[in-house]
Parts: sequence; structure tokens; C-alpha cells
Amino acid sequence: MAVWLASYYFLRPWRLREIFILRDWRRLREERFCATEENFYELQLAELSRRYQMSAGRVEEILRAWLIERPRKILRLCVRKKVLAAVKAHQLHGVKMIVYSDNPVREKLMAINFSPDASFCADELCCMKPDAHGLKKILSTFELVPDEVLYIGDRDDRDGLCARAAGVNYLDVKQFEALSCQKIFG
Repeated sequence: MAVWLASYYFLRPWRLREIFILRDWRRLREERFCATEENFYELQLAELSRRYQMSAGRVEEILRAWLIERPRKILRLCVRKKVLAAVKAHQLHGVKMIVYSDNPVREKLMAINFSPDASFCADELCCMKPDAHGLKKILSTFELVPDEVLYIGDRDDRDGLCARAAGVNYLDVKQFEALSCQKIFG
């Protein structure tokens, strides 16, 4: 994505400020928003709209293009195929698979041909990781006990902290890949 982003704006320097919108989107999400702010998606759009003197609709178009539409086109090339196969195999054996992401995820899941039992994004839960409120809402929704859940993530500073704050066991996706592939493919 980084190469695509750089080449896209190298050829369109008049649209370069869109890169800063993307940067600030991520910064706002990671630094400012948490469970105490309802409708933080709209608040974030309004903040970026004000900051860049652009309509919230235009900001949303830029974000949708780079967070959903363009990634969806290349996700099949980037997905950890062994992890996806292991997750699907566990799911076939009755293990519930719930996806929790800080970003919109449903279209991305469709792009990699994965149907979890449920999926949530931070916007729906009004909570960004590592704040554990979103994960606790998911546990409550499914009446799950924290010590019966395994949270698999790729960022200990976000996913790991969130899991531990909710009292849930955490496993890095690389460790999951190694364990699952040995069991399923070994």
C-alpha cells in the first residue's frame, strides 16, 4: 500500500494534501478517540474537514478510497494464507471466530473470502484499541468469559494491551501461524 500511495501522489502532486489527511486520520484515531466519545467517526471527519477546509463528504471519499476500496483490490496478495486456512479449519471444528478491528473490516473480509461468525469495528463500538471497552462489549454481547477467549492480533501495543486489559489471553498472529500450521499442515 505504501508504494501504491507514494506512486499515486507522485503522479498527482496537486492532491498531495490527501496524504496528510490519511496521516492525521490515523493519528486522531490512535491518540485521541476512546470509549468516552460517542460518534467519534463523525467527530473525526468534522475535525479533518475543519483542519483541511474541505467538506466532510470529500474527506470521507479520500478515506474510503485508501482504507477500503484500494486495499480490497490487493488484499488477496497480502493475506497470510496459512493463517486464513488455519482460522477456517478451527471454525469448521466449532471455534467461534470474531473479528475486531479499529478500521472498517467487512468489505476487506469479503475480499479475502472469509466469513467470521461476527465482525466489529471501532466505529460501531465507539472505542479504539487498546482501550478494552470495545472488547468487553463484544464479550458481553456473546456472553463470553474472558478466560475462555483467545485474542489473536498483530500489534502488541494495540491488540495485546486491549486483550490484557479485558482479561483475555493474547497470541501474536505469527505465533498462531506457527502453532496452527504445525497442527493442521504438519
